[in-house]
Amino acid sequence: MIRLKISKKYLFLGLATCQLVDVSAQQSKRALSLNQCIEIAESKSTAALKSNIEIQYAGAGLLAAYGQFLPNLTLGAGANYDHGNNYFSSVGTTLANMDRLQYNYQLVSSINIFSGYANKAGLQAAQLNKKMAEFNLERAKQQIAFDVSQSFLQITLDKKIVETDSVNLGISLKREDQLKTLVEIGRKAKTDLYQQQAQTGIDRLNLIRAVNKLENDKIILLQKLRIDSFNVYDFEIAGADSNAEAAVYGNVDQLISAAHKNRPDLKASEANIDYFKSVEKGAESFTKPSVLGFAGIYNAGGTFNALKINGIDANINGQENIGTQLYKYTYGLAGINANWTLFNRYATKANIQKAKLNIELSEIDNKDSRIKLMADIKTAYNDYKNAVLQLETVDQSLFAAQQAYEAVSERYKQGVSDFITLVNSQSVLLLAQQNKINATLNLMLQKKVLNYLIGR
Repeated sequence: MIRLKISKKYLFLGLATCQLVDVSAQQSKRALSLNQCIEIAESKSTAALKSNIEIQYAGAGLLAAYGQFLPNLTLGAGANYDHGNNYFSSVGTTLANMDRLQYNYQLVSSINIFSGYANKAGLQAAQLNKKMAEFNLERAKQQIAFDVSQSFLQITLDKKIVETDSVNLGISLKREDQLKTLVEIGRKAKTDLYQQQAQTGIDRLNLIRAVNKLENDKIILLQKLRIDSFNVYDFEIAGADSNAEAAVYGNVDQLISAAHKNRPDLKASEANIDYFKSVEKGAESFTKPSVLGFAGIYNAGGTFNALKINGIDANINGQENIGTQLYKYTYGLAGINANWTLFNRYATKANIQKAKLNIELSEIDNKDSRIKLMADIKTAYNDYKNAVLQLETVDQSLFAAQQAYEAVSERYKQGVSDFITLVNSQSVLLLAQQNKINATLNLMLQKKVLNYLIGR
C-alpha cells in the first residue's frame, strides 16, 4: 500500500471537499462479510428458491413412484330412492308399485402384481429426477457464491482505489498549500502553483469517479442479495490473498480431473442420460402383459315404505333395519386380471423411439459439457498463471516507483528538479499502487474462477 506520509487533516479535507463521504452514516451501517453475503444470496436468490422448489417437486414424484408398489384402497357408498311402477318378469308379468329407500357400500383394494417392469422403471426415473434437482441446486449455490464473490471483490477493489485516490488528493492539497506560501515569499514561480491547482482538480475528479463507481457497485451487490435497504448495509474489505498456492492450482490436468469428479452439473448431465434410459424401459414395459390382483367387500340394503304387487298391498312388516342389513349380508370378492396390449396404434413403439432419441441428445449434451469444461479450465488456468506473473511484476514496479518519487520529491524541495517531473513521478507511483491492488485482487478472483470451474 501507499507509504507516503500525509496528514489526516488533508486526507479528510480532500474527502470533505468532494462532499462524497459521510463518516457518521458509514459508522451506522451494518458491514457484511463475504460469507454473510453468500449466505443471504443462497437463501434469497431466485435461482436457489426455484431449485429448492424443484427438489420438493421431484420428491413428490418419487413418493408417487414408491406408491405404485403398494396396494390401493377405495371406499364407496351410495343411496337411492325408488318410487313408481316397475314390471318384473319371471313366469308371468308382475307389476310392482313401490316406495323404497336403498343403501350400498363397497371397500375395494387392488395391487399391481406385474406391470412389465413399468413400476421399477418409474421408480428409477423418479430417483434420478430427484438427484438431478439436488445437483442443480448445488450448482446453483456455487454459481451464486461465485457471482457474489465477484461483486464483493469488485467493491473491495473500489474501496482501495478510493483510498489511494483520497491519499493522492491529500498530497496534492498539501503541496498546493505549500506552494501558495512559497510563491508569496518568492521562492517558487506562480506557474508551479497553477500547475498544481490543475493537478489537484484532476485528482479530485478521479476521486469523485472512484467513489461513484463504489456506490454503484454496492447497489449491484445489494440487488443480487435482493436487499433494498441501501442505506443500512455496507461491506467489509476482503482480506488480501497474494499466495499463488501452486500446489492447489498449479496443475491443469489435476484441475480437469477434479472437475470431472466434483462438478454437480456434470453429475446432473449423467443422471439425465440414465433418466431417459429408465424412461425407455418404462415405455418397453407396455409390450409385456400386466397382472392386477384385487379384493373387496360389498353390501346393499333397503327398506320399503309401501309396496303393491299387481295392485294388492304386500306385507312389509318385519323388515330388518338398515344397519342390520348392511352388516349381515356383506359378501366378498377377490380375483386376478391379466391384460396384454397387442396393438395400440404404434403408441408404444413411438414412445420407445422418443426415449432412445432423448438418450442420444443427452449424451451429445454431456460430451459438449465436458469439452467446454476442459476449454474453460485451460483458459482460467492461463489467466491464473498470468495473474501470478502480474503480481510479481507490479511488486517490482511499485518498489521502483516509490523510490523514484521519494528521490524526485527531495530534489524538487532542493530546487534541482522541475514541477512536471515531480507530478509525473507522483502519477507513476499512484498507477503502480493501483496496479498492485488490481493484481492482488485479480489473483484472488482467478483462484475463485478455478474453484467455481472445478465445482469446489
